[in-house]
Amino acid sequence: MSPSDPAARWTGAHGGQAFFAYSTNYLVDVEATTAIRQAEVLAAKRMIERSLERFDLYPSRLLGDSGYGSAEMLGWLVYEHGIEPHVTVFDKSARTDGIFSREDFTYDHSDDVYRCSGGKVLTTTRALVNDDATMRYVASKRDCD
Repeated sequence: MSPSDPAARWTGAHGGQAFFAYSTNYLVDVEATTAIRQAEVLAAKRMIERSLERFDLYPSRLLGDSGYGSAEMLGWLVYEHGIEPHVTVFDKSARTDGIFSREDFTYDHSDDVYRCSGGKVLTTTRALVNDDATMRYVASKRDCD
C-alpha cells in the first residue's frame, strides 16, 4: 500500500492502533474510497446509480454494516430508490451520560404534549426545524432532573 495514495487514510476503525488503509466497495463495479464512513456511503450510492445507468440493473436489497444505517442513507435507499435495506440502524436514543433517554419521555396524544419522567410538560414553539421534519420540545433541567 502506497502512503502517497490519495484515497488512503489513517483509520482506527477496529478500535486498536491506527493504520493506513482504504476501503473497497462492491456492487457491480468497484470503487476505492478513503476509510471513512461518509466516503463509503457515497461510493455505494454512486455504484447503485451506475448499475442502473450502465446496465439497467437495479438492486432490490442492500446488505451492509452499520456504516449504511444512517437516517440519510436509509431514506435515500427506501424513499428515493425503493431499495430494501438490510443494515444495522444507528440507535442514539439510549444515553449513558446521566441525561434522560428517549424512553424516559411519554407523549400525551389528547393534549399533544410530551412529559418527562418527573411528570412535567415540555414546551415547544411549534416551529418546525430540520427541513420542516422535526418539532423540538424542551424542558428545564430543574423540572426534569
